[in-house]
Amino acid sequence: MPQYLADIKEKEFFIENEEAHHLTVVARRNEGDEIVVFDGKGKQFKARITRVQKKFVRGTLLSPIEIKKSALSVELCFAPTSRNTLEDVLDKCTQLGVTSFQPIYTTRSEYDLLKKWDGKEDRWHQIILSACKQCSRGEVPVLHAPVSFEKCAAQPEQPSLLAYEAEETHTLAWGLEKLENPKQVRIYIGPAGGWTDEEVVMAAHYGILPVTLGPHILRAETACISACAKLL
Repeated sequence: MPQYLADIKEKEFFIENEEAHHLTVVARRNEGDEIVVFDGKGKQFKARITRVQKKFVRGTLLSPIEIKKSALSVELCFAPTSRNTLEDVLDKCTQLGVTSFQPIYTTRSEYDLLKKWDGKEDRWHQIILSACKQCSRGEVPVLHAPVSFEKCAAQPEQPSLLAYEAEETHTLAWGLEKLENPKQVRIYIGPAGGWTDEEVVMAAHYGILPVTLGPHILRAETACISACAKLL
């Protein structure tokens, strides 16, 4: 059953604006219908619609739905290569269970994300939300504003791995074991041209471990999806 993002208050829910329009006009749901609602923060309920107005829906919560979560929280730090590949990564990796997305720009980045961010941010949040609805996920991942790789790497230390095409031995599983099997981890994926030697040295300076994703050199977007699938 499709789910809808709602403002949840005690025993009631409220849906407004475009979400309410989609529920009543597109999906043609009416008063008395049962639906699934979620707050985007980890709560999900079976519910019943009790009132429908223009771009406003109100209802009662019937019963909570148990949400399945991965044992590992993953933040994907990646250098987008184009608008289409960025959107594909947001969609697929949200379905896989990524907790947050941190777009980064690197020495070899070609897609100028900073120039496009303000005009596309709402669209990208909507892609993430749509993926959550599609896969019945209760928590909406966070999409951070883009930062440089150096600034991201220098943030307060946390368990981090770097997918590096020149690494041939150390796998993701090795990396997690080396990090003592953390509850949360960052995975860094570089641009189409790969990481520079200076960036690899910088990563090592901040304790970010280089790992391999396999014997083949993957497209950047494939690497994002593959790494997150293996971690989750």
